Amino acid sequence: MPSRMMMRTTAVFAFFLSLIFTGLSNASQNSSKMEEYSHSGVQNKLPDLRKYPSGTPRKKAFLNIVVPVIDAHNQHIMQDRKWLLSRHETNKWSVQDIKRLQRICSDYKMTCSSPKQINWNVLLRRVDIIPTHFVATQAAAESGWGASELAQKNKNLFGMRCASCGKEKGKVKGYSVYNTVDDSIVAYMKNMNTHRAYESLRLSRAKQRTEQAPLNTSKLIDNLKGYSERGAGYNRYLHQVFDGNKELISQVQNYE
Repeated sequence: MPSRMMMRTTAVFAFFLSLIFTGLSNASQNSSKMEEYSHSGVQNKLPDLRKYPSGTPRKKAFLNIVVPVIDAHNQHIMQDRKWLLSRHETNKWSVQDIKRLQRICSDYKMTCSSPKQINWNVLLRRVDIIPTHFVATQAAAESGWGASELAQKNKNLFGMRCASCGKEKGKVKGYSVYNTVDDSIVAYMKNMNTHRAYESLRLSRAKQRTEQAPLNTSKLIDNLKGYSERGAGYNRYLHQVFDGNKELISQVQNYE
């Protein structure tokens, strides 16, 4: 028969084994919960980021969702821009070319009955990307890294207003309501590229294009006017968000 000492030793050993397996089980469960917010390509759903620890973990979770969507739309915009640049000096337009041109003009709130009657400078100022760092910075600033009530209930990441919107139950009144993150980002980018209030931003971007240099987010922030009643204070705040998180945005963007 085993001695009492051996029995105690066996019991202690079994106890420690149970602790180890319990810890492994908990770690596995925690890992499973984290997967909801991990980087896994383009997503349209906005999880409840309030459940995620504030600071870098929540920021990464938010950026993992919005950055791929922003990049995807910028790629689409750039395809249209390159096509316009390749076509605007030609005299030969097929029926398909004219249909594509009219579709682009319609998307950017311009009337283009024929290629010869287009203000090409205005069109090319509108059909251009908004740097991912700029969009992600403003989304983070406006939505509290996706944790605000407006972001969670309306899927509205940019504080975009609409007097007749949000009247349905569970929504924030007076603000646009979107079904997905994708819809919110598309609406924002079209607004920035077409609304007269942001002409100074588009002019700054066009000037940078003539210098044949990569678009500079800091300069664009300097030239953002009319977005907030806070005026210059809002621009300073965006600079703080951008400067404090540009490396994190780059990490997520390069990980795609």
